[in-house]
Amino acid sequence: MKRRGSSDSHSSNQDNDYDYSNSIHTSSLTKIYGNISAVSSLSINVNSGDIFGFLGPNGAGKTTTIRMMCGLLSPSSGTGKVAGLDIVKDSLKIRRIIGLLPESSGFYNWMNAEEYLLYFAGLYRIESYIARKRTNDLLEKVGLAAKSFVPIGYYSRGMKQRLGLARTLINNPKIIFLDEPTLGLDPKGQQDIQKILLDLNRENNVTVFLSSHALSEVSSLCNRIAILNKGRLIAQGSIEELRRLVGSSSASLLIRILNSHDAQKALSDLPIQIKVNSDINNNDNKLIDISILEEVSKSVNKTIEIFEKAGLQIYEVRRLDMSLEDIFFKLTDRRKQQLHPEVKVERGKNNSNSSTSFDITTDQQLENKKMSRRSER
Repeated sequence: MKRRGSSDSHSSNQDNDYDYSNSIHTSSLTKIYGNISAVSSLSINVNSGDIFGFLGPNGAGKTTTIRMMCGLLSPSSGTGKVAGLDIVKDSLKIRRIIGLLPESSGFYNWMNAEEYLLYFAGLYRIESYIARKRTNDLLEKVGLAAKSFVPIGYYSRGMKQRLGLARTLINNPKIIFLDEPTLGLDPKGQQDIQKILLDLNRENNVTVFLSSHALSEVSSLCNRIAILNKGRLIAQGSIEELRRLVGSSSASLLIRILNSHDAQKALSDLPIQIKVNSDINNNDNKLIDISILEEVSKSVNKTIEIFEKAGLQIYEVRRLDMSLEDIFFKLTDRRKQQLHPEVKVERGKNNSNSSTSFDITTDQQLENKKMSRRSER
């Protein structure tokens, strides 16, 4: 499946040469520095139109992976393709058709924003009238139109981050790689950038490869996620698939009830295990928040019935799904990783049917093995 050509001649000539249906693909991609394996046997697939989250602790190999996929760093072994192009043989072509916002961008501080974008448009050989229109549109989009003639040296970190995103989009790419795109931005700036990314994805089918430590950002934007730890892929899939991977029993119900002296007594007599999240002895609290593990409460209706029989007045019932932050810490927990160094997620050829496996050896299982070995001796 070939991508449709865009409106200007510069882009349409390129589009005929590339296959965007399977935007990003790596197979056993590895990068070794001396005795250190920065990335080890990484295999991921990013489909056209995905907003793909790329997560991992510091030093997990995220930036190294992005640099390899963008043709800026040669892998030690393994293969990778971007828009059907080989990341080693076709690295120059890849750099022409993608957009890249690295974690640390360099700027020419004596230039103003308009000059800066026009300079990069020239490097891409974009016709001048198209370059000027696109520059103006992008500066408006990232909120820098009013500051377009101010030297970049006077820009704040957040303003430079906005300008960096505009530069990333100057060649009208269909695949963009972003390394901490909202770093240094205030909450309003973060919201603005997220909206820009969503609009690009929905309106222009731009594939976004997003590396970020802002887990709430990844959770709200990304339809699929990969998690690395110590250079290895430990999981990939949708958030729902990752929740199932770590066990849905961690989800809980939030039940909010009206506070009263009778309610406080009734809570202590409930036949199920609960966790009270409020100070029930504080008379100023009109409501009491209670959480119940879903594995304890097999049926929401049955739980409500138990509360009502106890004379508790329910104000609200809400299911609390495990957050991406919880998933991330469970999967990257050092102790679990030592017990089980890699978690494999098998995905079928069509992404709608996927199976996952997650097998962690528990302390009890390890102890049983030790005892078995002793008895054999």
